[in-house]
Amino acid sequence: MKKKSKILAILIIFSIIIFIIFGQLKSYRYEKELLKDGKVTIGKLDSIEEHPKRTYLHVSYYIGKKKIISFESGLHKKVSPKDIGKFYKIKYLLNSPEIIRGIYSEQIIDSTAILKAGFSEKDIEK
Repeated sequence: MKKKSKILAILIIFSIIIFIIFGQLKSYRYEKELLKDGKVTIGKLDSIEEHPKRTYLHVSYYIGKKKIISFESGLHKKVSPKDIGKFYKIKYLLNSPEIIRGIYSEQIIDSTAILKAGFSEKDIEK
């Protein structure tokens, strides 16, 4: 019995390590793709979801006429609840438009550019 439980423990630990490594490699690949091939548009910070160890930024943006609602980790992003409703540059992948990175150091205030990006005047007023 002891041998089986040791093997099971090793398999569980090994599985967790593989899962973490896979997640890191996938994240690294997306970051590399975003830097190389990322398209830039304007997105609106809709909400911030805060948890004890994580924060998620919910963002909406348009690709063509299609509205995309996505989220990204708020870790290391300098945004706060007072930034909700503001517009920022957003980088996304053409083949995976839900993969985004907000450029929160570049707020967009030009209403003409915001309207051209697909948002309505109501969106700007909120």
